[in-house]
Amino acid sequence: MVHFSLLSATASILAATSLVSSTPLPSNPDDQPRAVIVPFVNKHAVARRSMDYDPSESIKRDLRRIQQRNERAAMMQHSGVETVKVKRTAAALEPYDINILRKAHMKKRQGYETTPLRNSVVAGVYYGAMGIGTPYQPITINFDTGSSDLTVPTADCANCKGPFFDPTNSTTFVNTNQPFEASFSDNSTASGFISTDTVAIGSLSVPNQAFGLINQAAENYDGPNAGLIGLAFPAIARTQATPWFINLANQGALASNVVSFYLTPQEPDGSELCVGCIDRTKFTGEPEYFPLTPGDATQKYWDIAAQGFTYNGNLVTGAMTATIDSGTTLIYIPPSQATELYASVPGAQPAGDGKSWTFPCANAGSIGIQFSSATVFSISPTQFGLDDGSGLCTGAIVSSGEEDGVATVGDAFMRTWYSVFDYGNMKVGFAQAV
Repeated sequence: MVHFSLLSATASILAATSLVSSTPLPSNPDDQPRAVIVPFVNKHAVARRSMDYDPSESIKRDLRRIQQRNERAAMMQHSGVETVKVKRTAAALEPYDINILRKAHMKKRQGYETTPLRNSVVAGVYYGAMGIGTPYQPITINFDTGSSDLTVPTADCANCKGPFFDPTNSTTFVNTNQPFEASFSDNSTASGFISTDTVAIGSLSVPNQAFGLINQAAENYDGPNAGLIGLAFPAIARTQATPWFINLANQGALASNVVSFYLTPQEPDGSELCVGCIDRTKFTGEPEYFPLTPGDATQKYWDIAAQGFTYNGNLVTGAMTATIDSGTTLIYIPPSQATELYASVPGAQPAGDGKSWTFPCANAGSIGIQFSSATVFSISPTQFGLDDGSGLCTGAIVSSGEEDGVATVGDAFMRTWYSVFDYGNMKVGFAQAV
């Protein structure tokens, strides 16, 4: 049985001098493009090694997030939020390889700051860290492509996890006194005030970034990470503010206007987020890109067209819109599509929760997704079949409960495929992860 203490994890984090493994940048920002790597902890890998691991907890958490996403989109539909147009700067042309910058620094005999992060056994979550305030205060953060707000807890929030942000210790903090509240269909809530401050990862900094400062939350508000930063689009931001990453892109502060994810499939450490860059040491071949839909200023999520899911190379479901969501652990598709998919898996049976399916692990076959090309992006069998040790697997593709034509494609897919979110060119790309 594997257990890690949240208390010891928090103590280790607060003792660290830096919470990001950042590529140090020259004093003159024009000397080299600006990009930074954030290491992630793979909580899902740790959880799956535990005898206590229950995939139903991941399903409950993911379904709650999908409910939040749908309610947020509905609420913002007629809110009058100003859309933010893509700025076609030179940095938007091609994804920048962070290894170019690494080689330049090796010649200058410059190194990298690396601080390990720890975790506890909770439903699968990837998280890294960023700094908020002046001087910066380290906060553990879930980097989420399925939302658009930055939320940060204070010590006043009894049900929140630390490290906490203390606004009295920041010389650049401003409280707008505008209430910030999120309430969801499962009765979970988070509330506080919209505030602004400097938000940074390494040398990538945005002054006066708006965020939700949380001082009250329901017990099931969030996981082991303290806060969450949304990497989706302004149209769904409850703060009605431009998200941090898009601010960096629009200001021309990035080497390329992308964020890319490498999620380790089995190890708790080694995952990373590359802000403004891609990392060619983490994948083979070239990423294949797919345009966003609708691909204009009304964009909400990282949505791309999908022809459907495949079993052993054959399409077995209908077409869907695929939302690529780093904040979701599994993969969720409409009930009718899930039924069609598992009808192709020998021995598959609906589970008692009415959402998932079980099947003999030996019958997993090859499950994949076909987007708008002829390429089938197969999901690793170890990620598709959640084995309880009995030879019976629970499928990582689950019914969303909604016939909305949407597939929420989470970490169970992204662990196999290095994922590039290209804001500059409004597209998403995938390459085989190493």
